[in-house]
Amino acid sequence: MNNFFTAFQKELTHAVHTDFTKLAQQFKSETIYAIALVTDSDAGTVYMAVNTEEGLQRKIEYYKSEGYPDTETRRATLRWVPDEWTYSDGDLKPSQLAKVSRILMEREDYSEESQSEFYEAATEALQQLDQEGLFIDNALRDQLTLFLSVVDDDRVDAIENYSAKLLNSESVYEQFVKRYDVIS
Repeated sequence: MNNFFTAFQKELTHAVHTDFTKLAQQFKSETIYAIALVTDSDAGTVYMAVNTEEGLQRKIEYYKSEGYPDTETRRATLRWVPDEWTYSDGDLKPSQLAKVSRILMEREDYSEESQSEFYEAATEALQQLDQEGLFIDNALRDQLTLFLSVVDDDRVDAIENYSAKLLNSESVYEQFVKRYDVIS
């Protein structure tokens, strides 16, 4: 990684740690099943999304109350699309990730190489925090999926699947890649 992304990774790791710790107060009695770092197609911003089984159920109930059908397709989308999740660093005032996102936006290079370096830095940040045990008790680690996501980009499935393979056990990864199998 170049110097920018080496420094960025340290800032990102600190920001995710800080924001996750604060955000966890909002869902302390709920069961987390997924955490994602989400960027845009140029890797020019970043935010963290977290969902819980209970948050997912509330979202399903909300859509049902609005007259949307409760289908397997809708459930898969609500379960795995971070934009639909209940919690994010945007719920925090201030968010350390918002500050890190501004640093990311100020860089001059948005090339594919720079985007790759972002994904590498983000993956390494999540790996480090996971190894430190930040996200969950190790006994429950196989019930949690970590991944990177990108909005409004045709590469979303490839990026999510590749990062999930790097960040999770083989069994968690195998379940994750089947997440949309119910969609025909």
